[in-house]
This record gives sequence, structure tokens and C-alpha cells, in this order.
Amino acid sequence: MAQILSNAEENTLVRWISRLTITGFPATPMLVKEMADEIRLRRVQVASSRIPTSTEIPPIGHEWIYRFQKRHPELKTCYSRQLESNRAKVATPENIQAWFDAFRTRLIERKYELDDMYNMDETGFGVGSTQSTRIIVDSTQKSNWKVTAGKQEWITAFECVNAAGKALSPMIIFKAQNTNSAWIPKDTPQSWQFSTSTNGWTSNSHGLEWLKRVFEPESKKVSGDRPRLLIMDGHSSHITGSFIAFCIEKEIDLLILPPHCFHLLQPLDIAVYGPMKRYHALEVDRYSRAGVKRIQRAEWVELFQNIRKKALNSSNIKAGWRGAGLVPFAPRKVLDILPFNSSQQPSTPQMRMSNQDLDLSILRSSPPDGIELRQANQTFNKALADNDSLASPTRRYAKRMTRLVESQNAEIALLRKQLADAQEVIETRKKRTKGKRVKLQGQFVFSSEEVLKMVREAEEKPKEKKPRGRPRKRPIEELEEETEEEEPESSSSDLELELDECVARRTRSHREN
Repeated sequence: MAQILSNAEENTLVRWISRLTITGFPATPMLVKEMADEIRLRRVQVASSRIPTSTEIPPIGHEWIYRFQKRHPELKTCYSRQLESNRAKVATPENIQAWFDAFRTRLIERKYELDDMYNMDETGFGVGSTQSTRIIVDSTQKSNWKVTAGKQEWITAFECVNAAGKALSPMIIFKAQNTNSAWIPKDTPQSWQFSTSTNGWTSNSHGLEWLKRVFEPESKKVSGDRPRLLIMDGHSSHITGSFIAFCIEKEIDLLILPPHCFHLLQPLDIAVYGPMKRYHALEVDRYSRAGVKRIQRAEWVELFQNIRKKALNSSNIKAGWRGAGLVPFAPRKVLDILPFNSSQQPSTPQMRMSNQDLDLSILRSSPPDGIELRQANQTFNKALADNDSLASPTRRYAKRMTRLVESQNAEIALLRKQLADAQEVIETRKKRTKGKRVKLQGQFVFSSEEVLKMVREAEEKPKEKKPRGRPRKRPIEELEEETEEEEPESSSSDLELELDECVARRTRSHREN
């Protein structure tokens, strides 16, 4: 079988992998194949510009990566190291069976339809953080770690899905004092909700606001007067007196998951958040390779829209309910994977890579042979081998020159790809219109529709002279400049005090009116 890349081109690719290994941006098998395609594509473009051809471009097979590594034993496949917190796993068959019994009892009594059974959970994203992924590194280098993009800011997202495979609008919580309209791109769906906290985490107020602004109106629109079931964990930021009272008032049935069993019983954890985190890591890696030191919040919202479309699809959502043994009702699906000894801690099933996974990595490619430069070099080298009249130093020099030319072309292809990635990020930032930036105060949670309305009102409002005396606080303050500097850390008690003050201000204003 003919070699797809020449030796010089492959050596250039190996050096590129080595550079990525040293700098902490190790290449995945998908990325290595993509770069190999870029090298071949460069050859095709050069050849086609001189001699038009209609040759069909076959793809690189999934076995190529193994042959490539076999030719270069200094490369090896491994998993990038990344520290993660160990989740407590104290689930017992007795507790899980009791929970399934409670679910089945509710199901029989209330006769829920698939559209009326929901699972809600929050998930966090470290802006700039990535995952442990399969990578290809230079084994002669000691590091197989990955550099992440700049500051590690925490952003939380509320998600909710039903058993019919549909998702409600998310609520996104930034780490900041106030929400800024500049963080919300104009193409953001109007039903999305945005809020802030001093640390990017949720609080009691966030859970209640999500229930009122997202779950109640959106699920009511689907269910009408039918009973609704909401499955969620018992975290203190979710389950409060106000939260439960609102559910009772609106006839929303709550079913709380047993502690430390979310990875076994929660549909979102089983089949949605895993793919979502992987897509997020790939997007963050793309920014890192483009030289972006910090992902802006507006860029992150756009990024989140993309990964959400991929991960939060009907197939994944239904797979989560099926994997949790809920729809269809099959408790043995969960109970059978628990250890027989209930005193042992169950472990999360490990995802293993198979050779077939690489089938998904097939990208565009070009003919392995027939390219002008490589054909010329092969012909030239053959002529050198057949002709004994040339002196040995001359022959060695000529061979080195052919390898150098191919190596330089491969290097150019790699640089072009890296430059294109960087330019894509820059162009996206340029296209984002600045518009009127407003600081949103006096309200806790905003939808993108509300933000758009406030910005338009601020744009249409004529400039007026400043009134004399002490100015009153306005719900919107125009900002001449807005930066995304890190907010000071605050304790949870500070956050609760801040929210109490916010509620107090709103109450006083209503009384004055």
C-alpha cells in the first residue's frame, strides 16, 4: 500500500506533534488526521492550479493512524492527565429499589405522559478548562499535559429535559455583580434566562427564579392541566420552603433523587452532560490553539449555543431516561450494574475507546499519489539511484533537497491551518456589533428578550441634561466602557445579603408607588 504522506511530510507532522506535546496542547487522533489532510490538500491545490483534474479524493482510513504511529515509534497514544474530584458513591441496591418503587407508585397514581415528566439539574463550566482526552504525543518528551485558555471563570447552567426528548430553555449564571447586555449576543434565543452571582454558582433564589420563569410557563404550555413530575436532586439551592410551596401551588409533583446516585438515576447525568462537556472541551481547545488567552463571555454564550445543539438532542435525552431505567420502566438496568455486596462502593462505568471510534474522524482528503511535487521528487530520486555517474556528495545533497522541499510545504500547510483558526476567532469578534451596552440592575434574572428591549430603549432615549440634586438609581445605567475583569470573591452569606437587599429595594419601590 502506497504511503499517503511522504517521509519528509510525515517527519514534519511528527515535529508538529512534538511541539504540541511540549507546549501542553497535545493532539488528538482526529486533529492529527485533520493536519495530514491539510498537508495533502495543500498539494492538491498547488497541482490543480497548474493541471486541472477531476480526480475523486478518497478519505483517510481509520487504520492510517496506527500505521503512522508504527512508522514513528516515538509517538504513543495515551490519555491526558487531569485532576478531578472523586464523587462519593454510596448507593445501595436497597435505596435505589426504594426510589424506583416511589417512582412507579407516582406513575400509576398520576398517569404521567412522556411530555409531563421532567428532570432538572445544574452543571458547571470552567471557562478555559478542558477534559482528559485521547491524544497523540511525542514519547521522548516527558509531558502529556494540556495548557488551558487563560482565566478559569466558573459559569453555571440550569437544564431541564422531559421523557419525550425535549429540552426547556436554559438559565445561565455568570460570576459578576450585575448582568451586562454585552455578554448576550443578539442571536441568542429570546427565552434564555441570564443571571449573576458573586462566584458563578447557584443560590436558593436562582432555583426559585428558574422554577417561576422557565419551568412553570414552558411546561404549562405543553401539559396544560395534566399533572407534571419534576425529578431533581435534593441540593439546598434547589429544595427550599419557597420552592416546595410554589410547586404545591402550581400542582407540580416533586420527586427527589437519593443522594450520591445521580450518576445512576439522573437522565441528564447519564447521557447529556457527558457529551456536552466533551463538546465544550473541544471548543475550548480550538480557542487555545488559536492563541486566545481568554474566552470572552459573549463568545462563551455563542460557544454554548453550538455545543447545546449537539449534546441536547432528542436521541441523547431519551437515552438518558432509558439508561436511568425510567422510560421504559426497567429498574434492573440500574440494579444489575451495582456490586453484589452493598457495602462496596459502586463505580461509574468507564468509557473505553475502540478502534471504531476513529471512524468518526474521517475528514476531507486528497489522492495519495499523482501530485506534481511528489511525483517529480520520486522520479528525480529514482534517476539518481539509476545513474552512478553522480558523485556521492551530490547524490546526498539532491536527496536532502527533495526532502527539504516536501518538508517545507508540509510546514506551510500546518501554519496555514493554525492561522486560519486564529483568524476565525478574530473575525468573529470583529463581526460582533458593540451597540449600546447597559448595566442591568434592580432585577435578579433577565431573559434575552428583556435585555434586547432595554437596550433598544436605551438607544432610542435622547440625551437629557443631568437633573440637579442627588440622582436616583436607575434600572439601566449606560456604560462607556465595559471590561470582563474578575469580580472579587464573596462568601455565600454575602450573596444572600446582596439578594435580600435587592428584594428590599424592589419592595420599597412598590410601596412608594
